[in-house]
Formats: sequence, C-alpha cells, structure tokens
Amino acid sequence: MNVENINGLQSNTETLMPSKNGTSESVILRPTLFTCYGRTISEYRLSGCQTMGRPSGDWMPDIPVHAQFISRKHGIFTTEDSVTCYIASSTTNPTKYKGVALRPDESVELKDGDELVIPWTDDEGRDQSVVLVYASTEPRIHMWRDLQKASRDNLTDLIDRDSFAVWWRQNKDNKDYREAVFFILDVDDFKRVNDEAGHNAGDISLKIIAGELRNAVRYETQVSRWGGDEFVGIIPSSVEDARERLKEISKSIGEKSAEAGVPISVSIGYVDVHDVKDPGDIVEMVELADKAMYNIKHSGKGGIAAYTD
Repeated sequence: MNVENINGLQSNTETLMPSKNGTSESVILRPTLFTCYGRTISEYRLSGCQTMGRPSGDWMPDIPVHAQFISRKHGIFTTEDSVTCYIASSTTNPTKYKGVALRPDESVELKDGDELVIPWTDDEGRDQSVVLVYASTEPRIHMWRDLQKASRDNLTDLIDRDSFAVWWRQNKDNKDYREAVFFILDVDDFKRVNDEAGHNAGDISLKIIAGELRNAVRYETQVSRWGGDEFVGIIPSSVEDARERLKEISKSIGEKSAEAGVPISVSIGYVDVHDVKDPGDIVEMVELADKAMYNIKHSGKGGIAAYTD
C-alpha cells in the first residue's frame, strides 16, 4: 500500500498493512523497519532515501514517529541494493546504536535484527524510548508482524484500548493537542443488526466504522476500538470544529453502511479534554463522553452530544 498522500502531504514511504485475508500483502518485501513506541508497532518498507522524524504542522516525514521527544528530522535511512544505512541528524536527543549515541552525520550500515534506540526521561523521571528494528529476513519480519498484531484489534485492525491509552498518556502534552476533544461512538441497536442480519453483517458494519474513523484522522493512533461496538478517539481541534467533524463521520458511516447493505446509525458523545480533571485519565474521559452519548441514546439515537458538567 503506497502512501502517496496523507492529508495532502507527500510521502514516498510504503507502509505495509494487513490484506483482507489477514495476511501481509507480500512476505518478500525487504528490507523492513518496525517502529515501536509504547504498545504501538508500525511497519515500513525501506527504499531510497527516507527521513525519519516527528510530524509537525505541514511537515510529514517519510517514516513518522509520533513522539514529542523526537526531532522533526531525527535521522535518514538510505537503501540501495538491499543495503540500508542510517545517518544520524543533529538533535538534542541522539539515537543510540548498540548502546552508543551516534554523532551528527554519523552513518551505520544495518544488519538483520539491528536496533536503533532513541531514549528519553519523562517529567516523572520514568525512562521511555522509541525502538527502531531493522529486519531483512523472513523469520524476523514474521516475528515482528505477530507482535504488531498483538497490539491491534483483529477484526478492525485499529489499535486496541491499552495501546490507545498508552499513546494518549505519552502524547497528551504535545502542542498538537492544546485543543482536543475525546469522543466515544456506539452503534445504535447493534444487537438487532446481529439478530436480524447475522453476525457477518455486524462485522461488516464495524469494519466500515473503523475505516471511516481511520480516514477522518491524521494518525491511526488517534482512534481505537474500545470493545464490542464502541470506538473512541481524539480530535485535535476546537470543540466547534470537532463537532462538525463528528457530524461528517456520522453521516459518512450511515452512507457507507447503506451502500454495503447493512444500514446503521451511530450515537456519539464527546468531551473537551481540558474539561477533564486529569486529561491523562482515559477512564474518566470515557465516563464523561459516555454520559453524553447515553443522553443521545435516550432521546432518539443517531445523534451527537457534548458532555456538560
């Protein structure tokens, strides 16, 4: 799957994603880079010259790492004739190779299983890190793909609730989330869908929702299947803009599900993350957004509501 445009931003990186039958598109795609942060593992095909770094504003690196302690242009991968080198950039938080910090412009040729580690210490004194794993043999690629699946929901391929919670705790203080809304989305009368149309129809509707949520956000880590027919997510915008985006998501889900022959509606509750006592407490945000959502459930369903104290 060639990611040529992400919200209008160009990228020449190929991201390997599971195919419809649950297996990878090709097991011969090499060399491969796995980026590991928290419980989230992403996979990229290495080819040519690719920048690795933190997305910011209109800047989208070829290999994005969504961690606030990563520089915009943290390093460069160059691949030619199946030989990949990593070139370190000048950063305040240098990359380590085999335990040694790389100097600016220093280059290392990577071998199967090599790891690049970008460490840091958070405000509470806890050690954190991003680990970049280079894989060029089939067994190692399969091993990391198995680990990647463990952090994702099998049906929708969205990250699971634990991975989402870890990601949000690590990124909530990022300047991108100075304005942000947390939402929870629930399928209306989902039991009726399963009872009348069958569980396959229910699965199709959940996949449609996951696809529309993934299309609606910039980074896939911003949305998650919370469990059953519930989904959650973060929209980095003002409350007013977030409400309009949620309206678009709800409308799109209704249209796409009708086209697929399994028409559904959804109820959505949301809360400004800065109205929450502890924005890092996912459980509290779920509870507040859930209250707003159930106001919709009790007043006709198929709507959107904000939590108000």
